[in-house]
Formats: sequence, C-alpha cells, structure tokens
Amino acid sequence: MDDYKAASSEGGDKIYCNCCGKEIIKTEITDTHMDHLHIEKSWGYFSSKDLATHAFNICESCYDAWVSNFAIPIEDVYIEDVFIYSDEELRLLNEAYQKEYCK
Repeated sequence: MDDYKAASSEGGDKIYCNCCGKEIIKTEITDTHMDHLHIEKSWGYFSSKDLATHAFNICESCYDAWVSNFAIPIEDVYIEDVFIYSDEELRLLNEAYQKEYCK
C-alpha cells in the first residue's frame, strides 16, 4: 500500500504497472503520467477479502491484453467535448508519447 500512496500523490515519484512491472512514465511536456488505469476497491463483508482495500495501476498495454480476454467485450464510449489543441501542441504531445511510451 505504501507504493500506491507514493504513486498517487500529486507530483508523486514513480508509478509502476502491477501487471508487467514497467514504470508508467511521467511526461516532461504535460508533467503528468501517461494514461493508465488505476483501480481501488474496498471490499465489504461476505467476501474472502472482508474490509481490505486493494489498489493497483495497469498500463495501457496490459489493459488491452486484459480486456481482450473478457467474455463480454467492453463498450467504447467516446467523449465529444475534448480539449482543443493546436497543431503544434498535438505534434509535441505525439512526439512525447512516441519517445516515452513506445520504447
């Protein structure tokens, strides 16, 4: 749980994918971590994990592999109201993504 606390704080040090162990990179341009799934589940009664809280992070690659095994496929719901970036901002964000995530 200590790793989760350090990873979740603003300006936190490092976040790692709990599946593959790779670091989820913090971009220099936006000063945020690459997109990833963070799950936190507090278990209630009537489970084998009564009153425990589990928290973990999953990188996009591991998420894709995980959901590809679902018996019922996930539904894509697209957001229409997105930030409007200039062409230069999009170019810089794409460069950062390629440089830091596609290693």
